[in-house]
Amino acid sequence: MKVTGIIAECNPLHEGHKYLLHEARKITGADYIVVAMSGDYVQRGAPAIVSKEQRAADLLHSGADLVLELPLYVSASGADYFARGGVSLMESLGVVTDLAFGSESGDLSLLADAARALNTDTEAFREALQTGLRKGLPFPQARAAAMTTLELPSSPNDLLGAEYLRALDRTGSTIRPHAIPRTKAASASDLRAQMLESRKDTDPYLCRDDFSDLLLHALYGARNAEDLSVYLDVSWDLAGRILHELPSYRSFTTFCESVKTRNYTYTRVSRVLLHILLGMMQSTMETLDNNAGLCGWIRPIGFRRSAAPLLTQIAAGSNVPFLDKLSRAEDLLPADLYAVLCEDLRAEFLYDLMAARRGGQASGQAVQPFRKPLIIL
Repeated sequence: MKVTGIIAECNPLHEGHKYLLHEARKITGADYIVVAMSGDYVQRGAPAIVSKEQRAADLLHSGADLVLELPLYVSASGADYFARGGVSLMESLGVVTDLAFGSESGDLSLLADAARALNTDTEAFREALQTGLRKGLPFPQARAAAMTTLELPSSPNDLLGAEYLRALDRTGSTIRPHAIPRTKAASASDLRAQMLESRKDTDPYLCRDDFSDLLLHALYGARNAEDLSVYLDVSWDLAGRILHELPSYRSFTTFCESVKTRNYTYTRVSRVLLHILLGMMQSTMETLDNNAGLCGWIRPIGFRRSAAPLLTQIAAGSNVPFLDKLSRAEDLLPADLYAVLCEDLRAEFLYDLMAARRGGQASGQAVQPFRKPLIIL
C-alpha cells in the first residue's frame, strides 16, 4: 500500500491545494492521500477563516482520502514546530510511505542543501545571517537573504520544505519526500482578504479582530512581565513591550502593529498574542514535545468511505491512540497528554462559539467537540 502524506493549513482551500493533491497522487502512485491539517488556529497567529470541518470537507471533495487534525500547539506555532509536528504525525500512522509538499523551486536536491545549512548552522550561513541582521532586516528576512547569498532556496514554501526535510532527517525517517513545483493560483492570503472584504453579518468567517475583546481581557489580567513570560514564545523583553503598549490597545490587529519592531515581526507578535489569548504555555509545549514528540494522538476530522482499508492499516500500525471517538480519549491517553488535548478542545469550542455568534441564527449554537460527528463521504 502506498500512502502519501501532505501537511497543510488550507486556509482556505484553493486551486494550488487541489493541484498539489492531484500531482502528489500522480507522482507517488499513491493508493491513498492523507492530509494533516491545521485545526481552528494557524501559524500566522490567527483563527482559521473557516472551520476545520469545512476545510476538511473541501479536501475530501478535492481528492484527499483522510484528513487529520494537527494539535493546536503544532498548528499555531512557527515553522520548526509545525514541520516537526506534521512529520511526527505522519510517522506515527505507521503507513505513510511518501511526503509531498509544494515548493517554489521544486528542486529536492537544493532543498536538501538548504536543510543542511539550517541544520548545521555553518559559518558561511551564520556570517550571511549576521550581515542581514546588521542591515536591520527582521530575522525571517535576514535568514531568507542569507539563503539567497549562499545560492540556496529562500522563498517561504521552500524554507518550509527544508524544515520538513530536517524533521525527516532528525528521526531517520524512511518516508520519501517529494517537492512539487507550485502552480499559479490565487493565494490563500488574497482569498482571505476577498472573503473578509465581502463578508456579511451572517457569514461565520473569522479574523483576528473578532477576538479583540477576548485578547484585551487576557492581557489585562497580567500584572507584570513575569505573568506573560510563562506563555509560549513570550520572551521577557517581548512581555515588557506588550505591557508598555497596552494603554494604546484598540484591536488585535492594531495592537500587533503597535508591538512589532525590527526584531519582532507582525506574524511573531500575532502568534504570541494568540498564545496568550488561548492560554498556551511554554511548559505545555515542552510536555507535548518531550513526552510525545509533538504527536500524542491522532485525531481524524473526516475520511472517504473508500479509505476503509487505510483506516484498518492505521489501527493496526499506529503507535499512538487513534481518537475516532473523543469519549475514549481519557482512557487511552496518559494524564499529561489528556490535559494537552483538553486545551485543544477548549480552544476549538471557543472558535465555534465565535463563529456561531458571528453567524447568528443561521449558524445555530456551537457544538461541544465531544459531540461532533466525523465527516464521511
